[in-house]
Amino acid sequence: MLEKIELRLKLKAISMVSSEYDPTVLTKLNDIIKNKIVCTYIPIQNEININDYLSTHSLLTTTCVVNEETKICKYEEPLEINKYNVYQPKNLKIIDRADIFLVPGIGFDINGRRLGRGGGIYDQFLSKFPDSIFLGVTDRNHLIEYIPHEIHDINMHGLITHDEFIEINI
Repeated sequence: MLEKIELRLKLKAISMVSSEYDPTVLTKLNDIIKNKIVCTYIPIQNEININDYLSTHSLLTTTCVVNEETKICKYEEPLEINKYNVYQPKNLKIIDRADIFLVPGIGFDINGRRLGRGGGIYDQFLSKFPDSIFLGVTDRNHLIEYIPHEIHDINMHGLITHDEFIEINI
């Protein structure tokens, strides 16, 4: 979809804001993840690191690639780079579910639509967990009014920025 390609290029050119989180955002986030299994991401270039602020979960997990399939594993060091050039734990302890997913993106719109890197990997992966809550992590500069979407795109239930927790469908 040409619109997505152009939008992706435009948003990639904007650096993510690196600032402190508003305490009310962190309180809301930690209330939602309290005693839950949380699947987060290990940030790469131009992704926000929210992991240092997660404190009330029962288990912190992340994604990993095993035999060409994306799975959930316990988040622990040491880390290594996988085939998608993303960090994952070296010693994999596979977990079969997560209650909440924290999802990075190049951009999000106010309806929870996500613009990813273009491979559809997150959409395919998240579609396996329809009962989970998906929270997009972004900054104010990457939150836009409208992102074109396709039938396979997975919407977020909420969005987290440094200064706002936006509930969409929680």
